[in-house]
This record gives sequence, C-alpha cells and structure tokens, in this order.
Amino acid sequence: MSYSPKNCPNSNCSYHKNSAGIFIKKSFYRVKRLAQYFRRFQCKSCNHTFSSRTFKADYNHKKMDLNSKLADLLARGHSLRDCARTLGMTYRNTYLKFLWLAEQSRIKNSVVRYSAQVIQFDELETIHHTKCKPLSISLMVSENYELLEAKVAEIPAKGRLAEFSRKKYGPRQDQSRAAMTECFESLKSKLINHPIKMMSDAKPSYGFFVKKYFRGCMHEVHNRCEKERHRDRLHEKLEKKQFDPMFAVNQKCAKLRASVRRLTRRSWCTTKKVENLQGHLEIFMAQSRGLWI
Repeated sequence: MSYSPKNCPNSNCSYHKNSAGIFIKKSFYRVKRLAQYFRRFQCKSCNHTFSSRTFKADYNHKKMDLNSKLADLLARGHSLRDCARTLGMTYRNTYLKFLWLAEQSRIKNSVVRYSAQVIQFDELETIHHTKCKPLSISLMVSENYELLEAKVAEIPAKGRLAEFSRKKYGPRQDQSRAAMTECFESLKSKLINHPIKMMSDAKPSYGFFVKKYFRGCMHEVHNRCEKERHRDRLHEKLEKKQFDPMFAVNQKCAKLRASVRRLTRRSWCTTKKVENLQGHLEIFMAQSRGLWI
C-alpha cells in the first residue's frame, strides 16, 4: 500500500498546513529490526526530507519491534522485571516503554466505539502496596465479555485494618463514586446505541448512575445473598452448576486477576503507583481489542 504524506513535518515550512502534492519521492531506507523498507520524501518548499515513519508514535524508538511484544507479555500475567528478562532489556528501559505503552493505549482506547445491548458493571478491590491502602476498580463489561471501561479509585480501609490504616497512613478518601461517574460518562460517549439493560449487584448508589446517564434503560439488580446461601448448602443435593446472571463481569474480574500480575492474590508483585495500575489496565484493554497486534 503506497503512502502519501499530507503535510510537511517542518513547522517552519510555508506549506505546512496544506502541502498535498508538493513532495518528491526519494529513495528507500531499511529498518533492520523490522526488516522492512520505508519510502523517503522531500518537500519542494523547504527541501526538508522525511519518511513514511516520521509521523508514527514510535518514530524515535530504537527497539520499536518490542512494543507489541511487551504489551502482549503485560497482558498475559508477566511482571515488568519478568518482561525485562524475557525481552533482554534493562528494567529502566522496560519501565519507560511501559509508560509509553500506557499513554498510547489510553489514546487508542479513547477513540474506540462499540455497541452493546446488555452491560454489566461492578467493582473489583485490590491493594496499593499494602492491605492498609485498598483500591477499587470500576468495571464495565458487555454481554460479549468485552471489557469496556476500567477506572481505578482510592478507598479507605475497612474492617480490622481501618484503625491501623488511619494511624499509619492517615485518612483516605473514598473516590469510588467519582471513578464510577467517570466510567459512566466515558461509556455514554463511546456507545453507538442506547443499551437495553444494565445489570449490577444491590449496591444502593448503582441505581442513581443508571437513572442519570441511561434514562429509560432497565436496571436489573442481583443480590449476592442467594449465591452465598447456595455455597453454605453445598452438602445438600443441589445442582452443581447454578446459573450466575453476573457471570460476564465476574469472569472478567477473574481474568484480570490472572492476566494482570499486579492484581494477582498472594503475589510479591504489587502496585506501587496508582497511575501505573490504570496504565496497565489500559494496555490490557488495548491488547484484548487487538490494537497492539
């Protein structure tokens, strides 16, 4: 497929904004790591030379072939240090490439549009380096098991660790409502059609979000007590397979636990920065949509 540049990359060029059709085709050059040839061009106005790779996001990368490989490893349960050993890179370079992948994945995910008739949403809890600093991840999943939205929020510790957490780390804000609001706003801007039904558990605040952002949409609520009661009666002769109406979002939560290393329980790999967890989720969503293949 032939490439035709639309403008000149030189900001001082007089034809920078509308320079179509004033470029001379020059020779090719070969990128060894990609084993490909790329066309070079020259602007008639400023004599500036550039190539078909100049406008790509990874133009200045020396190991651009490792970008998709790193994204694939991060979405398959590998930690950053494990990825560095596998790809033969230093940890610093792997971490910098991870930050670049997270930003590019966020840009790619922001322009994705999708249609979904039934949407399930819930919150997944994890930790920020220690159990005294819990985090909440608001999730939106379609009926086709596609992860639509994922936003990270800070929440205060609960139970026996609440008092100890306040003494050691101070009071923590509950940002779960703001994260869920961001999820609904992003979902509404990306959906092509209005959803028919939205499903969630019996958390009281969920009904408010459905009425505010998807008025007229049916909100189906499922109580967890029935599932817990079924677990307590396993000694009785009940059916082994009981239908779980929230299976899509529960399956996606289990998939995230297995595929994102920092979310795995009983693991040495934990989240040191909240923004990096959000970036890792952006990479996972972009990779699952085939944007880094």
